[in-house]
Amino acid sequence: MTRVLVVEDEPAIADLIAMNLRHAGYEVTLAASAEQAQAAVDGVLPDLVLLDWMLPGESGLQLARRWRADARTRGLSIIMLTARSDEADKIAGLDAGADDYLTKPFSTKELLARIRAVLRRKAPEALEDVVEVAGLRLDPSTRRVARGDGGQARAHGVPAAALPDDPPGACAQPRPVARPRLGRPCLHRGAHGRRARQAPARGAGAGAVRPP
Repeated sequence: MTRVLVVEDEPAIADLIAMNLRHAGYEVTLAASAEQAQAAVDGVLPDLVLLDWMLPGESGLQLARRWRADARTRGLSIIMLTARSDEADKIAGLDAGADDYLTKPFSTKELLARIRAVLRRKAPEALEDVVEVAGLRLDPSTRRVARGDGGQARAHGVPAAALPDDPPGACAQPRPVARPRLGRPCLHRGAHGRRARQAPARGAGAGAVRPP
C-alpha cells in the first residue's frame, strides 16, 4: 500500500485530506509540524509527502530543501499544498525540490490526480534502482547479477558476465528442423547395436522385375 505523509497544521484540512486518501486506498500518516514530519520520515520513509508551506517552527520550504540535500530522502516525492498562490511562491517551492505545487482551496479530485501523476513519474526511476537480496546485487540497467563481496554470480557454473546479451527488441527464433531426404539410404543401428543399411525401396534393387 502506498504511504502518504500529510504535513498540515490545520486539523480540519488534515482530517479531510486523510479521509479522502484513505478512501482512495492510501496509507496515511499525519504530522502537524516540521518536527513531527521529520520524525515520521526518520521512522518510515513514505512514498509521497503532501507538504504545507506555513508550519509551526521550520517552514515546509526549509523542510523540502533539507530532504533534497539528504541522500536518504533525496528521491522523496513532494507535493506542496499551500495557500501561497503567487507566482514567485510557486517558483520558490518548485526550486526547493517540490515535484508539484497545488494551492488552497483545492479540489480533492485534482489532488488525487496530481498524486497519481507524481507517483507515475517516479515509477521508472524505481525500476533502475539496484536491488540487493540474499547477498546478491541485481542491477536492472546493466542486467548483471553480482555477489555482495564484488564477485561474479554464477548460473549453473557459468559466470553471469559470460552470458551473452540479446540485442534490444530481439526475440527467440525457432531453429529449422532438418527433414530427411527420400530415396537416399542412411545408416541406422539394429536391435543388437550393429550398423545396417536401409532396405531398398520396393521395386528397386536385385529382386526387382526389369523390362526385357
